[in-house]
Parts: sequence; C-alpha cells; structure tokens
Amino acid sequence: MTSPDQSPNDPAFREAVAAAAAILAGAEHTVVLAGAGMSKESGIPTFRGDGGLWTINGEPPMNQYDTFAMDPKRWWERRIEEANQPGEFALAIEAAQPNAGHTGLTTLEEMGVISHLITQNIDDLHRRAGQRSITEIHGNRYWMRCIQCEARWPKEEFVLDEGELPPRCTSPGCTGIVKSDTVMFGEPIPGSALLRCARETDLADCFMTIGTSAVVYPAAQYPVEATRRGVPLIEINPEETPLTPLATVVVRAPSGVALPAIVEAVKAARSTGPGHTSEEENA
Repeated sequence: MTSPDQSPNDPAFREAVAAAAAILAGAEHTVVLAGAGMSKESGIPTFRGDGGLWTINGEPPMNQYDTFAMDPKRWWERRIEEANQPGEFALAIEAAQPNAGHTGLTTLEEMGVISHLITQNIDDLHRRAGQRSITEIHGNRYWMRCIQCEARWPKEEFVLDEGELPPRCTSPGCTGIVKSDTVMFGEPIPGSALLRCARETDLADCFMTIGTSAVVYPAAQYPVEATRRGVPLIEINPEETPLTPLATVVVRAPSGVALPAIVEAVKAARSTGPGHTSEEENA
C-alpha cells in the first residue's frame, strides 16, 4: 500500500523526525536494515514492485546456485563472456553514486548513533559512502567469496586466471571454489553473515529499517525479532510495509530526505539533552 510522502515542510514529517531522533539519541546499540529503496534513489532499478526488473522481465531461474554447483567451470566461462555485454542492472550499478541517504547513514555511524548496518543491497554504495560496520547479507557485486571457508576479497584484489577455472581459494589450508559474492537463488546465505546479523539484533536497543519492502527473508525477520523484545522500531519508507504496524515511529519519506533531517535532529537532541550545559548556564 502506498501513502503520500511527507514533505520536509509538513508538520507530520518534522514530528516523526523529532521522535525518531529522540529514540536514536537515547539508544546505545541501534541496528539498521537497509533495502533496495535506498539504491533506487541512486538510479538503480528495483526487482519487485511497479517498474521492477522482475515485474517487467519475469523472475530469473530459481535454480541458479544448482546450475553453478553442477558445472562451476562453465558458469565462470559464461560470466566472463557476459562481462563484455553488461545488462541494464549492471550498467545502472556502474553509474550509481551514493546519495544523501547513504551519506546520512554514514554520518550517524560516525556520530556513534548507528552501531551496525545490515544491508540487502549488493551495489557497494554503503561502503563507498564510508559505512564501516556492515553485513551485506546478500553479498556484494564487487567482491568474491569462497563457498567453503567463506573468505571474501574485493574483486580487484583477487587474481583470476581464465585458464584455470573455476578459481580456487587462496586462504591457507583451503582449496574451495570461489564465486561472486552475490547470493544466488537457491544458495544458502553464508553462515557467518547470518550469525553476525543475529548477534547484532540481539544487542539492539533500537532498530531502524530504511527502504526495505520487508518481504524478503531472513532479512525481514530481524526487525520483527527486535520488536518482540520491546525494542522500538523506526521505519523510513515512502510506502507502507508489513513492518509499519510494528513501528514506533514512521517517517514516510525517501532516505535521502529523511536521514539528513534526522542527523540534524539528533544533533539538536544531544545539544539539549541531559548533561548538556548551555553557554547561558555557564555565564
């Protein structure tokens, strides 16, 4: 269901931002779940919904990982061939830049407001914006991963010998097959990523979701689990989602509008919060 976006000049928007900032300023361990809506603001098409790639072109085969596992050498040969003819999604990612939502989230991390980010996005925009504490639950298009030991490398740091396919892990004691880090259909999400997400969710005393449809699991389960413990949930999304009824505060706006406003509101909340002494009081 779609709701009208709240304008920055709308009293409802300012009230929601202030409420979100008050929760964030008082929390000690805020965890964020970010979804495709943030990438869409940078010009990357979504998969689902109106105008989504899968809505227009149909969903890809559900047995992608089985195809890889049956013949990883042939999979790699096709990947190398296709790299010379990138599709619409690949071209959009290559052209995309971090937006005000990405930089706002990074600023909140630098301020000590955000403890950890769980992102469903594979486009590397969070890292490029400077985010440090991050779990890319669906992988990263620009990284490689060993399917055996789960070691990961930036693509440019992994030397690919096209005469020796599939590539093998270079970690000491491991000879596992290496693939792109992006999680395929039918592929288990790496256990290390799931463990980190679960651990951060257990620690959370505030949870914030940004631009996620909240229909893809297991990512969508983390904010639900947090709310079951009574943790306040902040939702930032132009549209209603299955999480909306659970949310303590809803900021009905894109991340590029909401997060810069929240950054300034948190600064204001901190400057007037307990323990702050104004210049007048010192006079």
